[in-house]
Amino acid sequence: MNIIHRVSIVAAVLLLLQTAATVAQTADEYLELGIELGSQGHVQEAIDSFSRAIMLDPGNAGAYYNRGLAKSLGGDVAQALADYTRAIELDPKLLGAYNNRGFARAALGDFRGAVADISKAIALDPSIPEFYNNRGTARSALGDYKGAIADYSSSIRLSPHLAGAYNNRGLAKSLSGDPGGAISDFTLALERDQGYEAAWYNRGNARANSGDLKGALEDYSKALILNAGFTEAYNNRACTKAALGDYPGAVEDMSQLLQILPDNAEAYYNRGLARKQLGDTGGAIEDLQKAASLGDTLSAEALREFGK
Repeated sequence: MNIIHRVSIVAAVLLLLQTAATVAQTADEYLELGIELGSQGHVQEAIDSFSRAIMLDPGNAGAYYNRGLAKSLGGDVAQALADYTRAIELDPKLLGAYNNRGFARAALGDFRGAVADISKAIALDPSIPEFYNNRGTARSALGDYKGAIADYSSSIRLSPHLAGAYNNRGLAKSLSGDPGGAISDFTLALERDQGYEAAWYNRGNARANSGDLKGALEDYSKALILNAGFTEAYNNRACTKAALGDYPGAVEDMSQLLQILPDNAEAYYNRGLARKQLGDTGGAIEDLQKAASLGDTLSAEALREFGK
């Protein structure tokens, strides 16, 4: 039940949008054109424009940096990392490249490398709150919750209205065994952004873990009002309803989840258990058999109780 919705590391976009020349001819003009194309969502065209800028001026760190950002947005994280590295070689003080390379490394699972890169960005400019937030997320992924909490606190000190930092600090506190502190931080995040669906969901998890099932139910419901496709919230609200004895409500939530993820074995298993509690033997067996066919290992034991 303790599914945690993480907030992704935020790649700091340090681009200044400028009006591109109608017909680009120089490296700088291609760089400007690429920035404009990227801002309009034309990712591949932006990459092509940055590549032309590099052909004309191989020492242009900004072209490599922006091409890396465009490649990252296009899903080519490994190549983005290579471009950020080249940008740093050309301009060792390009702090955005360190931060974004850290983002790329984190996306590839290299959290230690991410911490090292973002630390370099912070050393170059210790006044940017997003950098501390990003390093905190990488540290949390490494299990360094104390370090993560310290980073999120630094981010909050620099920008007290940054809802994401409160949410992330709440996650780190929850993972380090401080549910009360987690609930407090999620509440602070929500005071700054009532539309923060992840914070509603995360506070629901923390409340459920603290035994406040009714409070958890309210929070999951808020998250689902904001995002009707939030499958984890359906799952956890269903489990909470079942714990409160509302088995019809649990079946309804699992059914909603299965409309979105029709091959979710866990949802079939959980709905089968709820149907069993309602005396719906046929429905319970059908769900448990479906869960087993999808690879759920717990269903076999439950089916044996029905003689199946």
